[in-house]
Amino acid sequence: MNLTRALEVALPDIPARKLAESYPRMDPGTTFREHNEGGKPVVRIYVPSVAGMYTLDKSQWELTKLFDGKRSYEEIAKIYSQQSDVEYDAETVREFAASLDAGDFWYKTAQEKNIRLMQLNREERKKMLKAKSIWSDLSDVDFPAFNPDNFVTWLHDKTSFIYTPWFTMVSAVALLNSGAITVGHWSQIWQDSLNFFLWNRTGTDILYLYTLGLGVVALHELAHAHACKHYGGRVPAMGFALIYLLPAFYTDTTEGFVHGTFYQRLTISFAGVWSEMLLYTIATPIWWVSTPGTALHDAAYFVMIICGFMNVIVNWNPLIKLDGYYMLCDIVGIDNLKEDSTAYTSAWVKKHIWRLPVEVPYIPRQRRFGFPVYALVSGAYSYMVLYIMASFTGNIVRSFSPEWGFIPELGVAALIFRSRIRLLVNFMKFLYLDKKDRIRAWFTPQHTVMVAVILGLVLAIPVWKESVAGKFVLEPVDQAVVRAHVPGRVSQVYVREGDLVAKGVPLATLSNIPLQSNLENAETRFVLASAEAREAELRYQGYGNALAEKRESARQYTQLSEMNVALELKAPIGGTVVTPKVQDQLGAYLKAGTELLEIADFSRIRARIYTSEYDLYKIQAGETAKLQLDGTLRRRLGQVSLVSARPTETPLWAVQEAGRDSKSEEPHKFYFVDILLENPGNELKPGMSGVARVYGSRRSIGGIALEVVKNSWGRKLW
Repeated sequence: MNLTRALEVALPDIPARKLAESYPRMDPGTTFREHNEGGKPVVRIYVPSVAGMYTLDKSQWELTKLFDGKRSYEEIAKIYSQQSDVEYDAETVREFAASLDAGDFWYKTAQEKNIRLMQLNREERKKMLKAKSIWSDLSDVDFPAFNPDNFVTWLHDKTSFIYTPWFTMVSAVALLNSGAITVGHWSQIWQDSLNFFLWNRTGTDILYLYTLGLGVVALHELAHAHACKHYGGRVPAMGFALIYLLPAFYTDTTEGFVHGTFYQRLTISFAGVWSEMLLYTIATPIWWVSTPGTALHDAAYFVMIICGFMNVIVNWNPLIKLDGYYMLCDIVGIDNLKEDSTAYTSAWVKKHIWRLPVEVPYIPRQRRFGFPVYALVSGAYSYMVLYIMASFTGNIVRSFSPEWGFIPELGVAALIFRSRIRLLVNFMKFLYLDKKDRIRAWFTPQHTVMVAVILGLVLAIPVWKESVAGKFVLEPVDQAVVRAHVPGRVSQVYVREGDLVAKGVPLATLSNIPLQSNLENAETRFVLASAEAREAELRYQGYGNALAEKRESARQYTQLSEMNVALELKAPIGGTVVTPKVQDQLGAYLKAGTELLEIADFSRIRARIYTSEYDLYKIQAGETAKLQLDGTLRRRLGQVSLVSARPTETPLWAVQEAGRDSKSEEPHKFYFVDILLENPGNELKPGMSGVARVYGSRRSIGGIALEVVKNSWGRKLW
């Protein structure tokens, strides 16, 4: 036996016994305050040694104060029985102390913590140490903190005016002004926000924007600390954190929640959001008046986005553990709403759906409907945020290496979802161990064959329709430009923009006095030549020359007559006049070939999308398409009329909308696909945009999986 093993066997008994003989005591730095919640007096307690906040009713707090580390359970039971006029025994007091100890309420020295750790077995120690890793959950990574209390005190003394009514009124007016600017430029802001997610930027923007983001979130947390100090609480800790891999700071404002009233606690939670809104009121006018393309303009715009739009959908959102969540917890009176609802829902599903031997935590009846709803919605939202962060990382990498951007995207997704995957694996193990005997007994040879047949049918039956989606801008199928065939001055215009005209209807009349004079002269020459030809025919003298003169006069007259008829411009097709301010052409002189107006037939309209060469095999002429116009809920049906036979130059807007602003050495080739829509009521207009999805043939799940593997091998590896 080596020395280490000998000491482990011989020595632990002494401190372990000493620890067992000691009695619980409170942290000397504990602070508390009595509150009235729901008509009942409660006491909020903050324990600095574990940075925890606890809520006890008044009778429980009176019992807790008797634990000083010296009194035994029998002595405490006797004293408390005298105070409350209710008989309590030592065992009841011991159970109460044990329940608080389970929540790490009691104060423990460093030696006591080490002895407690030694008393655990190897697996429990390993789990406890592993749980302390800051990287165990990438949705919330907290780094070591520092004590900013002295600085916050100094800052509060200098800036306490921000809590005055006049400052609040000025801030509200400025906020309304910035909101009006945002609403007026909303289409631009939305498009730029989408481009930011698709990351159509340079590499130097990463550091630039990350630095600005750090400044914003630092001010956000400092505002929480400022409000906490204003209401009498200390701020013992502030540190750097990563929330879903985004830069953030965290601040310990627990004392503010202990000492503050309900209104004051909401103010402390709201202070961070309000500070960002103040930044938004400053940045928005700067963005509005500054020159586009300058560093000041770009910085103000980024601050405006994260402090306005992003601030509302992220910080105010009660589905993730940020300011909106903590305000909701204070309003409903549930401190750990997300954890409690998730634990209840998870245990209920395991017990009642999977029939696992687990205990469902007890919750009051009035919460049994709301807990599952909140747990499911907040869980789905959290996973959506994690997915967006993984996609955003992939978009950044693809802007530098489009061919291999999927590798870091998958890597980040694996890191972000690591803890969730581990929980899923543990659940599957638990489910397997509980059900394995029953499953093995059920899988007889007949059942095995039946499952194999069903699985084969599921993989082989073509149930999934392949599809390709793309952005489009509507344009008419048939359109015609009306031009002046002969020169002339516009004397009359019969139509206006938006008028519906039929084919052959007069649109305008031109005046050409020299042409009309020549026509009259030609007519006179033709009449004289005809008369001379008849006279020569009767006299049988000079008939050949007279006939030739007649024919030449007739040709000139016919030509000038056609030119005169062309002075009246008619509609070559039926449709709608789309040229604005046609009446302004009245009196204008038009040369031959000059455009006067344009007519478009809206009865059929075309949507053109662009698709990559990799997706072209999914589309054929005659396939059905569904189109969703921007700003409308109704979907419209169309039919593919044409698929281009050779690559085409894709418009820049189509590339950007598809997120394919590729910088690779071999960019993808694109082909256009025309989709025809019937438009009998002329509801659809040229220029309307939206997203179209073309549906191809049905494919089986197995066929799709095989196609993905083949394409991945051919594109990336082969």
